[in-house]
Parts: sequence; structure tokens; C-alpha cells
Amino acid sequence: MSSVKDFRFLTDENIDVELLDFLRENGYDVFDIKEERLFRLSDRAILEMAFLEQRVVISQDSDFGTLVFRDKVPFLGIIYLRPGHAIPETHVQTLKTIFETDPDISAPFLIVGENHGEKVKLRIRTFEV
Repeated sequence: MSSVKDFRFLTDENIDVELLDFLRENGYDVFDIKEERLFRLSDRAILEMAFLEQRVVISQDSDFGTLVFRDKVPFLGIIYLRPGHAIPETHVQTLKTIFETDPDISAPFLIVGENHGEKVKLRIRTFEV
């Protein structure tokens, strides 16, 4: 078992700079698709890159779940932030909740963080390898 805090991250192009700043200010290693100018890279390519580099994908895009469940694309972990396209502070609050909860997890895993304003609901699923 591991802590979510032990992983390195890859942020999808839909992740705001405020979220990147929060992660980096708290000491996390983050590879950002936008900063690397990898716009329009397919979700499959992003998931494959993250797996090769042993990074957890952070996204607002549910398509990563489709790749994992339907297409069985190998992955280390995914943090799916809901609702999508919320203000950055909403997603920072969701990540804070994930890190404060600090669930014991083993890779591969999927964490859905659903922010309802005053409450963040977490759903955690681990997969057999």
C-alpha cells in the first residue's frame, strides 16, 4: 500500500495553473501537458506517457476512465476532478481533501473527487494487475 502523496503527477491540459502552483508549492513533482506544449495529444498517448514515467494523471476528463475500463490501457493512477470546468479553487480544495484523507492505495487506482461546495466526496477504486 502507498499514500497518494508518494506519487509523481502528470496534469492534463484542462488543469489550471493555480492547481499546478498548489501541487508544486507543496513539493510534488508535476509534469504539465501545457507547459510541455503537448496540446492535442490524445488521451491514450497521455495515459501511456504517464504509465511509462510512473506518474498519476490528474484531469477533468472522464475519457481516461473509458480507456482504462473499456480498452484496458495500462496505467498507474488517475485522479478525476469533478465537476469539470469548475473554478481552480474548487479543484485545489478537492486535492487538499484527497491529500488530507491520505487513503492507502495500491496502483493501479482511480480516485474520483467530486466537489459539492461544502463537501468533497471521494470514490477510490483499485485494480488487480
